[in-house]
Amino acid sequence: MKILIDGVFFQHANTGIARVWKSLLEAWVNDGFSDYLLVLDRAGTAPRISGIHYRQIPPYDYGNIEHDREFLQQICDEEEADLFISTYYTTPLTTPSVLLVHDMIPEAMGADLTYADWREKHHCIAAASAYITVSQNTAKDLLKFFPHIPPELVTVAYNGISREFSPVSATQIAQFKATYGITKPYFLISGLNTTYKNNQLFFQAFAQLSTRTGFEVICTGSQSLFKPEWRTYTSGSTVQILQLTDAELIAAYSGAIALVYPSKYEGFGLPILEAMACGCPVITCPNASIPEVAGDAALYVQDDDVLGMANALCDVQKPQVRHELIARGLPRSQQFSWVTMAAIVRSVFVETTLQSFNLRKINWIAFPNWQQPEEHLFVELAGLIQMVMTYPESQDLTLLIYADSAVSEAATYSLSDITMNVLMQLDLAEDQVPEIALVNELTPLQWQALASKIQQRIGLVNEDQVAIEQTGMNRKPTLPVSTQV
Repeated sequence: MKILIDGVFFQHANTGIARVWKSLLEAWVNDGFSDYLLVLDRAGTAPRISGIHYRQIPPYDYGNIEHDREFLQQICDEEEADLFISTYYTTPLTTPSVLLVHDMIPEAMGADLTYADWREKHHCIAAASAYITVSQNTAKDLLKFFPHIPPELVTVAYNGISREFSPVSATQIAQFKATYGITKPYFLISGLNTTYKNNQLFFQAFAQLSTRTGFEVICTGSQSLFKPEWRTYTSGSTVQILQLTDAELIAAYSGAIALVYPSKYEGFGLPILEAMACGCPVITCPNASIPEVAGDAALYVQDDDVLGMANALCDVQKPQVRHELIARGLPRSQQFSWVTMAAIVRSVFVETTLQSFNLRKINWIAFPNWQQPEEHLFVELAGLIQMVMTYPESQDLTLLIYADSAVSEAATYSLSDITMNVLMQLDLAEDQVPEIALVNELTPLQWQALASKIQQRIGLVNEDQVAIEQTGMNRKPTLPVSTQV
């Protein structure tokens, strides 16, 4: 099993999505899943993680998308990839893919969907074999905007939080404040550039505070721009726009009065989780996925309620309110783990590599002994095929037949001949045949995933006992097969 991950997002930005993928890769190194992964490194922009295998490829060019798809397919073919994963909306031509959906912001907020990024997002959605979303709300919106997607193909895997995000000492907070000349209590806000973040609400409410000159405002986020009209709301107060390292960000959260995050829409809301983990109270709005993340550990205001926000900015300074928010936020943040997310995402990846077997509601497996005399083998296989063809629910059944790589090609021809003979004897049409597929060299992870889908093993007179033991299928209930045709 080989899974290719296109690290294209690292070429574009070092924001929340980059943090998600870096954290997943690190978790997969620790659990051994990285042995099956190859990261496509766009022009040396992917983070270097010990234990991850890389292949250098050219940067992504939105002006030559078709060429990139052909190039990715060439790489998939060369690497014999079973699955392709993109960190940001790239696709090969034919290799199956799984899409990790971080949000549906462009669709929900009425963005121009002809923009190149969003066209490619929709192409990825159309091409994907399975989907992972970072919240229940994002899953709901994905199905709302793309109703053709079967709900069973969508899995929710919440983002996690690094244990590095935790309250720091008063000394570290003082060092952070001294570094940036912060001399007063400060509110922390994030993401100035995007309209849906709704930071206008904070500035309008901040202007209502009679004590506003006693506070500073720290804005975080890459390439953030401060709108001229906001200056009137913060007159007399110091506002800083900072691009912080993780260590500085942790100190900033730990020392803030509150993170104010009045977003109208979030696919997840990673800053909320980070703030809670650092013992920072959160003021936010009960929109989209935010309640899934913050639970009862935040102060909520409506996203157009200036007076409500002003009251929250005052309430969060009260010792009892702060204590309750911090006491709820710290254990809340511990419910989210990169290890847990990595395990869920890994499971979806592995299960998707099994889609070629066309598993159905009923799935059986058999382990013929391919070394037995041919005349005995053919009789036994004919009985097996007849059994599944005459099963009352055969249209809902998939039969997997094990054949190791040494005999798989010959087994394919044998099964084809036997199936046609049984069809003629039973006078059945080809469209009445249940799904029958050969299965051979799978990894232990794939066998484990497959085992969860198999209800029964068909017991044959002559079986490959070694394979049955090695694959763990000896623990499945056994159904005997008649060899009389």
